[in-house]
Order: sequence, then structure tokens, then C-alpha cells
Amino acid sequence: MKTSILVISVLFLVSFSKNNTQHVNIFDAIKNKQIEIIAVSNGGYSGKSIVLEIKKLTNIISVIIPSGTRFNSEFEDDQDLITIDDEILVLNSNSTLQTINGFCVQQTNKSPTDLSLFTIAKEKDDKIVKVAKYMNNKGFNDHIKQTAIWSASNNRNVSGIYEDGNEKVEELRAYVCTVLGKENVWYNTDPSYSVDENRNIIQETTRIEGLLSYTVTKTGNMKMEICKENGEIYRTLGGETPVSMLGDYSFNFKLMVKGWKSGKYIVQLKIGDEIIHKEDFVIS
Repeated sequence: MKTSILVISVLFLVSFSKNNTQHVNIFDAIKNKQIEIIAVSNGGYSGKSIVLEIKKLTNIISVIIPSGTRFNSEFEDDQDLITIDDEILVLNSNSTLQTINGFCVQQTNKSPTDLSLFTIAKEKDDKIVKVAKYMNNKGFNDHIKQTAIWSASNNRNVSGIYEDGNEKVEELRAYVCTVLGKENVWYNTDPSYSVDENRNIIQETTRIEGLLSYTVTKTGNMKMEICKENGEIYRTLGGETPVSMLGDYSFNFKLMVKGWKSGKYIVQLKIGDEIIHKEDFVIS
């Protein structure tokens, strides 16, 4: 009899411990009237940008906001935000304020208005969800997260998903290309983001770099030119370089483009008047 009572007691404690530490999905908690929430903006568009006021209606310990949860702005011109990492919120009191991470999914919209309201929803775009969940709790910095999300949500160039020597970022970029059905580009960029006085997101690219590989089938003096999309020569880089041997070559291409207009450009290599190689790149 004592053995039976001991076994039952152990099972009860294990069951209690399991239920006590299980995080309730926030959508279930709202649906089952375990909590009420008010979500507002603190004016940010990336990182710690969503303030949640959570009111407990039952004895609930914690909730989880899953990766891929969307916070829709009350204003049509303002950006909606999405969670990338699972957010676990411990509810120690009947009412609590929590600031969580959210990342913009509409780059052409304005940064959210301070104290504007959000409504919570499940992201419907499968591509955005896949990219968000791939990054879930993998330690990417906020800049990489935001650039990757905009590649999925706004069809932005993947060249900005880059961090020198970081293989995880390279794998992320390859995954984003697979999800979007895009070909990975040969070059990398360094996009920076800022917000102007009208809450517009301003993107600036100051550098293009990448491995430029080409084949030489004739000898002579080689020069490098940058052309606009229409073929007009925009800039000639350096002087002419003598090439005396045929074969395959490559070099690390670096170009400062601060202040250049957004659009498509072409880098082309010429020996004499013959174009022996060219590659496109885009400045966003």
C-alpha cells in the first residue's frame, strides 16, 4: 500500500511540474480568456519595438509568442512588425508590461507611430514565416534579421545578408534564396537604415564587394568600367593593366558607392574595345 501511495505521489509531482512549466501559446491564451493584451508601438521598426501590457485572467504562469507572429498597425501607412525569435514571457503579477522584439515587414511604409496600437495575428505569407522560423533563436544580430525579412517581404536584394567570415549568415542567405526562388548574387553590400523626420526608412549602401572571376582569351591592356543599366559608361576605374597570359583569373572587387543613385549597374572588363566579362550589381 505504501509503495502504491509513493508511486501515485511521484506521478502527481511530475505531472504538476510539467504543467507548471509549460508555456501557453499566446493565441490559445487569448482565445481561452486566460489573458488580455494591449500591444503598442514605442516608435521603433526593428528590435525592441513592441510594448505588451498583459492582464492575467486565470492563474497562468507564462506564455510563448511564436516566431512568425505578426503585429498589425492600426494605421495603414505604418509598418506591421513580425517576431523572429520565440518570445517566452513569464507572468509574475496580474498585470505586467513586456517589451519584445519586432521587425518591419513593409519597408516602404513609415516607421510605426509612437504609442499606436497593434493587433496580433498569425503571419499568412508562407515565405516570410519560413525565413523568420529559420532564424529563430540562432543568434543573428538585429541588422541581419531585418535585412533578411525585407528580402522576403519586399523582394529586396539578398546582397545585404552578409557578415564577413560568418558561415551561418552565408547559410541564411542561401536559404532565403531557396525560399524565394532567387539566384544568389556574386557580390555583398553594407546597407544601413535610418529614419527621417517623416518616419520614412532610408536605406543607404556605401560599398559593393565580391569575388570577380573571368577568363582571358586574348592578350592586351585590360581596363575596368562601371556602366549604367542602359550601357552608358558611368565611371572608369584605374588605368589599364597589361595581360600577357591566357587563362582564368579572379580578384576581390571593392567599390565605394556612397551617394550613388539606386538602380542597376554593370562592371565590365575590356581588352582593347572588346568586353571580355561583365557582371551586374544593384544599389538599393
